[in-house]
Amino acid sequence: MRLQALPVLLGVPALLAEKAAALRTAPDFATIINSRIAKETIYDFIIAGGGVSGLTVADRLTEDPSVKVLVLEAGGFDKNEDGVLIPGAFFPVPYLWLPLPSVPQTALNGRSFNVPAGRVVGGGSVVNGMVFVRPGKGELRDWELLGAKGWNWDALLPYYKKSENFTAPDQGFARKANFSYNPEVHGCSGPVQCSFPNFYFPGSQNWFEAAISSGLTAMRDPHDGTANGIMYFPTVADFTSRTRSHARLNHYERAKQRPNYHLLSEYTVSRILFKGKKAVGVEYLPTAGGEVVTAKASKEVLLAAGAVHTPQILQLSGIGPAKILNNLGIRVVADVPGVGSNFQDQPSIIIPYNFTNNIEPNVGTLNSNPKYNADQRKRYDESRTGPYVLARGLSTNLALPPLCAMTSKCHEIVARARKVDESKYLPAGVHPTVLRGYQAQRELMLKQLVAGKDSTPVAMIHWDTANSVRMYFLRPFSRGSVTINSTDPLQVPSIDFRTMTDPIDFDLVVSSTLMNRKIMSQPTMRRLGPNEAAPFGNEITGEEELKKVLAGVVEPSSAHQCCTAAMMPKKLGGVVDADMRVYDVQGLRVIDTSFWPMVLTAAPTATTYASGEKIADTIKKAYGLGGFGKKETT
Repeated sequence: MRLQALPVLLGVPALLAEKAAALRTAPDFATIINSRIAKETIYDFIIAGGGVSGLTVADRLTEDPSVKVLVLEAGGFDKNEDGVLIPGAFFPVPYLWLPLPSVPQTALNGRSFNVPAGRVVGGGSVVNGMVFVRPGKGELRDWELLGAKGWNWDALLPYYKKSENFTAPDQGFARKANFSYNPEVHGCSGPVQCSFPNFYFPGSQNWFEAAISSGLTAMRDPHDGTANGIMYFPTVADFTSRTRSHARLNHYERAKQRPNYHLLSEYTVSRILFKGKKAVGVEYLPTAGGEVVTAKASKEVLLAAGAVHTPQILQLSGIGPAKILNNLGIRVVADVPGVGSNFQDQPSIIIPYNFTNNIEPNVGTLNSNPKYNADQRKRYDESRTGPYVLARGLSTNLALPPLCAMTSKCHEIVARARKVDESKYLPAGVHPTVLRGYQAQRELMLKQLVAGKDSTPVAMIHWDTANSVRMYFLRPFSRGSVTINSTDPLQVPSIDFRTMTDPIDFDLVVSSTLMNRKIMSQPTMRRLGPNEAAPFGNEITGEEELKKVLAGVVEPSSAHQCCTAAMMPKKLGGVVDADMRVYDVQGLRVIDTSFWPMVLTAAPTATTYASGEKIADTIKKAYGLGGFGKKETT
């Protein structure tokens, strides 16, 4: 419920009436507030962004009743619509940033794309596909080698477990469905509900067996740090209700009664306020446009606005490449060249198929057969079973092949990539520190590709059981940028994915495409009669011909944007240290996926929740706050 403006009190001057109204209307718990209350309050921490990171950290910090926290979120609240809560009714469009266009992508035939990002309390957790998995141990080890000290697997595992409330599937169903898990790596008392679905389309078994026949190994558990192979994946869904567990529900609703926790929705942070080099508050304004207001923070400002908007806020605040700031007349608070560079996401493609003998029902049956769809919705409403427990358009298993499982040319591809001049594939005029950081990343990534059984997967392949395969390219070498081109905080910055600008990415995508063909050609899939449809086709076999097709269909984003304020040394183009503190200023941290040094080969949700838990403990320890190291018990 949003507080409404009160009429001016009779007989009281307007200014005093406004202040009196603010004090009089501030409830005992004021999580949803108006800007007047925020202006009148001095907070310990202000969090810019109410997505997974922002709400997780706000929840944990306000466990100490002496700490006052304000969260500012550019979007509004969802309304518990079916399109949010019911997986089979999944419809994220109302809560996406629209429009949020990229610049034309030179390697993708000059096409431009809207950047998929949530604008809602709960952020990406409200609009994602509900996949809940973790990355490989080796990837986090390499984060640490890049300077993210204390962010290895062993350091994060307690926080993965703390964040999670995992409910194991029925054992009989698990055996029948090939679900596998290791209870030792799961948490059972955290706020984030996690479970395996209690339904699968029969064709998913054919595809699982085909992936095994193609040489992939079944994972014991996609949460145990073993990143490559074939798996059935758990989702962020309540085991009983089979509804989405998103951050508004699992980290906001349980904390909103606290009088020390305020949240202001539909307001955009325009810049950070500094006293010297110390962050002391923020300016913000209605996302729809309007008056600029200020809020004060006595301890810190925490940025959780996402990998596009966090660097935008930093640059608008005078933190970033001095040349860009000077060109726009922005006073330089700190010359940090890495802000907005190192932009990463995971490109994807859809390969369409025609089948001569596919198994019914499948994902497509929900769309092609109204009676089946209605019957399955009724089944879900009555028993919480059936295909409506799955996010619309998805099946239940994923293949994550490493490069050498896909092609015998893996060492040749890596050797060829080592011979190139990396700088020619980065944005023009790249700062020397950013280049050095990318060179360090690139060497680690090339090693990841040919690390034997510990190799990092290159792609995530998913057959929906109907007429399409979607492939996500997990280890892109191309790097983009996010750069402001205006001092107006409501203007979209220049967003350049630079997808596929590094030629090795085309080699990896072609290898992944051929791996998909290998899976589809195995006996259990061949009997279904799959045939690639245009613009693909089984007759297109030459690598250069495939690259031309791919340039026309690759999309730059899987909504996994990250890394634009990287946790690396400043001399390597980094923006924050291992405690997420922004270089050369005080009282400012980046707490969302912007701080990642490199994108991880897993959907980001599980790691973002765990990171929020770890960050909250880091801040609590720094200030001696209550609840540091607290284990989840509710």
